[in-house]
Order: sequence, then C-alpha cells, then structure tokens
Amino acid sequence: MKNILFWVGVKSKDPLTLEKHGNFEYFEYSKKTWEYWCRRNNVLFFEYNSPSLEDVGKHKITWQRWFDLEDQLKEINWNKVAVVDASYMVKWDTPNFFDLTSRKLSIFRALENVRWMDEGIRGYQELFPDIDFDLKRYIDCGFQIFTKDHLPFLTTLKEFYFNNNNKILELQSKISRGTDQPVYNYLLQREDIDFRFELPNSYNINHMTRFNWLSHNWQLKTDNTPFFIKYGYLWKYSGFDRKQRNPLMKQTWDIIKENYG
Repeated sequence: MKNILFWVGVKSKDPLTLEKHGNFEYFEYSKKTWEYWCRRNNVLFFEYNSPSLEDVGKHKITWQRWFDLEDQLKEINWNKVAVVDASYMVKWDTPNFFDLTSRKLSIFRALENVRWMDEGIRGYQELFPDIDFDLKRYIDCGFQIFTKDHLPFLTTLKEFYFNNNNKILELQSKISRGTDQPVYNYLLQREDIDFRFELPNSYNINHMTRFNWLSHNWQLKTDNTPFFIKYGYLWKYSGFDRKQRNPLMKQTWDIIKENYG
C-alpha cells in the first residue's frame, strides 16, 4: 500500500478570485517541491484539480477537498494520505512524516491569531448550540494526515455541510473567519475524534511575516539563510494579503531550487 500526498491545486475560473490569488501562479512552486519530496520518499503525488462540483464560488475548494477525497482515491490501495494545500512548500530534505506519525488523525494546533479563531468559533456557535468549544484544541486544516479509519468523519462533514448549506454560506460571508475550518473544528469536538499533535511545529511554519520567519541572523554575517528555511520543514504562505504569495513563493524557489534536482 502506498502513502499519498493529496495536493490541493484547483484554480478558480472566477476573475475576482484569480485576481485575488495572483492567477494562482504560486501553485507552480509548491508543486515542484512536493513532487520532488514524494519521489525522494516513495510517496505517491496525487494532484487534486477536478472537484466534483463545478461552482467553486459557492462550494469552496476548501470544502470540496474533504468531500472528494475518498472518491478520487478509490482506485488506489493506500495506507495513509496527507492532505496539503498549495499554499505550502516543503523543504527538500524534510524527513518522511508518514513514518513519524501514528494511525490517529495527525494535525497541527493553530494558535497564530487567537482573536481571529475565537471570532470564528463564536460566529458559528448557533450551528452547535450544545458544544462548549475548547479553543486550545483548535486545529489548522491546511495539512492533515488521515487513514481510512477517518473516512466516516469526512462523510459526517459532508452531510452536515449539505444539510446546513444555506446557513453555512450565510455565516461564511458575514463572519469572514475561514470557510471550512470553524465547522470542521466544531465537528471534530462534537464527534470526539481522537486527533494528535504528533509532529513538531517545524513541520508547519506559517504566518511568517507576523513571527519574523522571513528574517535571518544578521549577526552571523556569513549566513543570510532566512529562519524559515534554516529551521522549518513545511512552509505555509499565510497570514498576509494573498497577492503576496506569488512573489514570496517565487523568491523562495529562486533561493532553494538547486536543492530539488
């Protein structure tokens, strides 16, 4: 059985979305790093670029990735699957994280912007009136490792989405604190899913401008390597205007591309 890297790289055709994301040119740099990493670690690179619902303006890719995963991989005999957004790049020598995780749902705690998360949780509370949400267990949906044991949870997520679609879309537009992530987090806690924070934070470097990851140790003088490249493995280009992704990911690629064969 193969481990799979389920790379979410769907380009919207909506002109406003294309402009907002800089025509998704950053996909190229993300994909190159992940294809190399998969070859190096005997992992199957699977490009998810054909969602089941064409109206990606209404039904966001962030939602559809969960609905489509099982069907897209049905012809493959897989062991574990890592779902990763195209806003991530992976360092060339990153250890094989499939070997470092158990068969529990492996995820990352998200505490980069607690006010933003809290506003999202309070905003969606009316859909989950009986849930006393534990903010300390709020997770990042950008990178997760599943086994087939977790497919029933994705089915639950899909059913909840379509049973409450109008209200979810209304709150999504009004609150503007994520798309799938607040609801996903609520359902994890409602369904009492056993998830683990197994990998160190070096596997999820994000909000790089907020935490000064783009800087380097100027005192060394001989080493201008940015902190995120020097100390991190997975780099998520988030926490800033999406129009900045293209230039930042291109700059990163220009610095590191010689390491990818």
